This record gives sequence, C-alpha cells and structure tokens, in this order.
Amino acid sequence: MRQFLLVVASSAVLLLAGCSGAAEQQAGAAANVVTTLTVPGVAADSTAPAPAADEALLAQAKASNPVRYQFALDAGAAITPTSDGASFVVSWFPPGAQASPVIATIHGHGSWAFDEFFLWYPFAVERGYGIVALQWWDGEGEETADYLTPTEVQRELSLSFEHEGVAPGTVMFHGFSRGAANSYAVVARDATEGPGYYLLAVANSGKPSQNYPPNVEIQAGLLGQQPLEGTNWVTFCGERDANPARDGCPGMREAAAWIERFGGAVLKAIEDPTADHGGFHKSAANVNAALDVFAGLLAR
Repeated sequence: MRQFLLVVASSAVLLLAGCSGAAEQQAGAAANVVTTLTVPGVAADSTAPAPAADEALLAQAKASNPVRYQFALDAGAAITPTSDGASFVVSWFPPGAQASPVIATIHGHGSWAFDEFFLWYPFAVERGYGIVALQWWDGEGEETADYLTPTEVQRELSLSFEHEGVAPGTVMFHGFSRGAANSYAVVARDATEGPGYYLLAVANSGKPSQNYPPNVEIQAGLLGQQPLEGTNWVTFCGERDANPARDGCPGMREAAAWIERFGGAVLKAIEDPTADHGGFHKSAANVNAALDVFAGLLAR
C-alpha cells in the first residue's frame, strides 16, 4: 500500500457546482487538518506498486470546491487512484456493512466526483448503501478525449467493485448530464461483457447521442442485437431544462425509446415540472423515487 498526505483547509461557504445538480446542504465547519489517506493497490499485477492518484488533479478538485472536498474526507471516504494513476475514485461504505448495495455515479461536464459524492451521501446513509464516484474528466477541456470512454469507465468502476467485494446485480449506476449521455454505452458493456453489476441505471438529464462512436457501435449491432436486454432504467428530466431536446423531457423521452429499442426496460420516467438542469438532486422526492425502484429490484 502507498500513503500520501493531503493538507486541507476548511471553508465556511458552501460552494455549489452547477454541473452536478445542487442539494442545499451544509457540510459543517472543519478546522485545518492534515489527513493521511491510505490508497489500496488496484493494479492487475499484485506484485507491482500501486500508482498514486494524480495529485495535480486532486488539487484542482479541492480548489474547485473546498467544502465538498473536505466533506468527503470528514465522511471517511477513500480516495483511490484509477488503474493508471491518472485519475481517482471517491468511495464510501456504511461502517461495518458487509456487501452493501452500491450507488455508482459519474458526474456531468466539467465537474468532479466530490460533487456526486456530496449529493448522494445523505441518501446513501439513510438507505445503507455504499457510494463509488468516478472522476472521469481529466480537468483540462471539454472534448471527448478529455473524458474516459465508456469502456474505461466500466473498467475503473469494475476494479473498484472487485476491490470492495461488490457482488454483481447489486449496483445502481447513475450518470448526470454528460454522464447520462455516456451511461447507455457503459451499461451495454456491463450487460454484454459482464459481469452484470448494474441492477438499475439512472439516466439523469442526458439522452444518447446518435453519432457518438460507442453508441454507433450499439446501433450497428457490434454488441449484439439487444445489448441492453435485461437492463432496468429510470430516466429523469426537468421541464425547465435549458436544452429540452437534449437534456430535458423531449430528449429523455427519446432516450427511453432508445433504451427500449435495444432491449432495456424503463421502469420509471421522472418528469419534474419545476426542475431545471440539475434538478434531480434538488428534490429529495426525485432521488427517493429512483432509489425506491432500486430497493424494489433488490427485494426481488
């Protein structure tokens, strides 16, 4: 194992990241503290040293929202490097829980895993679920190359699940905005190539782009004729979304039809008449509606 020190300072102002939705919750004040994080190895070769998470990217994440960064540390979240050390995963599991269900999440454009962790944390605590939030943006730009591909997202999440002993069929996968637009190909990879971690997927305000190469592969039948067969979905949209055709309710209705075209089942379509982009986490009713579907599937 490798250890590194992170020096973090408290902030009295709650900063809200616009690309991850916004939940009005105070993280609480914290004194300046030096925190030691133990980063477990995730390399395929157990004899090889584990890479350290990219410290520049971590520093950028901290600077973007110090309160949410500190919130994760205070909650006891682990910050684990991705397999190449270029990024990181923020994960948390209920103390003493064995093989708890998991919320796996990827953020929206130009955002951070700490935002998703912050927004999901109170709901995970209440339900007794773990959280695995992947930093899939490299912090530099907004081109496709600045984000992990769906195959890479699935690889890094699977490594985290394997390390934590998460069982297939016990994970709810969530993607917001750009993360939602990529969720379809992530889930298709999991469904067709295994091991079938995702019991439910939540596509939050982002339809599948028809010309995105991973979706082109799906449409061309390269993952089979029904690559989403057996997958379960919840879609979310806000009727006040600034991009209705892409992220709002017209777009997410198209997303539901696309999911069903390739064999998936949309179990619930949440349409919030008062919500804008990012409105999913602004209403506990929206989040709990999705989690209730997940709980129902787990109960089976």
